[in-house]
Amino acid sequence: MRSILRRVVCQCAFAMVVVAALVTSASAQDGNIRSVTLYTVKPDRVGDFQAEIKEYNAVLAKGGSTHYNSVWLSLTGPREYALVSYRNKWADLDAGADPKMKDQAADLARISVRIVDCTESSRRIVDEINPDLSLPPSNDVPKMIRVLVTDVRPDKIGDYLDLMKNEILPAYKKGGVKDYNFAARRFGAPSTEFISVAGMNSWADFDGEFGAEKGFGKEGYKALVAKVRTLITSSQFDVYRFEPDLSYMPPPAAK
Repeated sequence: MRSILRRVVCQCAFAMVVVAALVTSASAQDGNIRSVTLYTVKPDRVGDFQAEIKEYNAVLAKGGSTHYNSVWLSLTGPREYALVSYRNKWADLDAGADPKMKDQAADLARISVRIVDCTESSRRIVDEINPDLSLPPSNDVPKMIRVLVTDVRPDKIGDYLDLMKNEILPAYKKGGVKDYNFAARRFGAPSTEFISVAGMNSWADFDGEFGAEKGFGKEGYKALVAKVRTLITSSQFDVYRFEPDLSYMPPPAAK
């Protein structure tokens, strides 16, 4: 009996985590505080998970919520769905549920329980984007993104940031990347981790030189890699695909 009660309590607590992630998304997509919640979905429940997310978003749209989020599917590494939202200031993380959704709260809670039932686990990471080391955001959501997570040696963080500012960011600009941001992990991951996100159209972008490699050229990029290796302990690239059907985004701006 105790184990059953414990499981019910844990499930309810997990449901509240999902509700918080989906309901308290920022009202704008250009804030520098980025919340990323990663969901591992049961292999046999992927279709159900997608259907529940769509139903959840339909309720948000019906209630007129302006708390938006985007969903991305990992194409490398563990199969995860990343729900991403932005805040303009840390106090926004204290905000509760969207007051516009008061009449829909029961429906959202019911759907959230079903979403939880489709998942194996979830975890949340909060990053802070450094606008001085990022390109200005474009008006378009990229179809895919290449994500680089780098663990920097604690005593080399200053050197790494200087390299980002003086060499790597200019190379991304020269390489023609339209969407690029650089952020520091603040919560949910080691503080020595930094994350770089570059927008792309498809896997075909890698058939030629991409990003900083294109900006530096082959020999210059080799020299850069040699510098970076002295400053870090590890790094990993992954690719994610934007899932517009699962995202709750602002309506297109009128032209």
